[in-house]
Amino acid sequence: MVGPVTRPAAHILLFLGLVLVSTAGPFLVVANLDAYAVVFWRMALGAVVYLGWDFARGRLRVPSGYLRGITLGALLLAAHFCLWVKAFDLTDFSSNMLLLVMQPVIAVFLGMRLGEKPTRSTWASIGLALLGLAIITGGDISLGSRALLGDVLCVLADLAIALFYVVAQDARRDLPLSTFMGFTLAIGAVSVLPITWAAGSPMVGYSASSWAWLAALVLVTTVAGHGLFNLVSPHISFFTLNVVIVLEPPIGILIGALLHGATVTSVQVAGGVFLGVAVIVGLRPPKPS
Repeated sequence: MVGPVTRPAAHILLFLGLVLVSTAGPFLVVANLDAYAVVFWRMALGAVVYLGWDFARGRLRVPSGYLRGITLGALLLAAHFCLWVKAFDLTDFSSNMLLLVMQPVIAVFLGMRLGEKPTRSTWASIGLALLGLAIITGGDISLGSRALLGDVLCVLADLAIALFYVVAQDARRDLPLSTFMGFTLAIGAVSVLPITWAAGSPMVGYSASSWAWLAALVLVTTVAGHGLFNLVSPHISFFTLNVVIVLEPPIGILIGALLHGATVTSVQVAGGVFLGVAVIVGLRPPKPS
């Protein structure tokens, strides 16, 4: 639980979190670990960091009234990670990143269920985001059934992360961030174990370089990036939280170009401009009625 956060401060922290979360795709590629194994270690080690902090402060407990929301949230977050990471085995890096644009579209309809009324700016933001996506992908649908399955997993991952922010909102708002994130990641890691066993995922035996990139994924992307997203979530609208994610594709692709040679074209840059404008429009405060 944190004190009041002003709107400008919340937006600054949100964009900082966005940059950190955008390292997920590039780090996953260069880590070169099994999809399900990396999800388990990512959540398990992230839980160790957060719960270790709580243990040192003598507050390693969760009131029983929040366990249901945390457990549901943990399962959804684990599903998001598993679906999205597995999609990298099926479709190309850029397509996977770009399909994150579906997240704010999903968030609009979930936000209605939470009592958030879409404005003209909301729909304009969604339209610009989809236009940016169309420009970047160039209308290429000749990817094959395997890649299309990867695309479906990406969209399902978007749905899972959006629902995660909904079902766990009370616990996220009322509990210390370290407590909420620690127990969420711990429960999520346990839920992934049966999947790793069923898939025969190798849990160890990776190179030192792979473990180093996994450590970066844990500390930079998960603990810091997702931590900031969950920190500011109670202080901004549900749509705002999700619309900024449309900037993750261009940021992630740029980082990917630096780390492992992911291609960045002029068309992708042009589409990225529309994604940026979509975020600016989406973050405009509603006009007083």
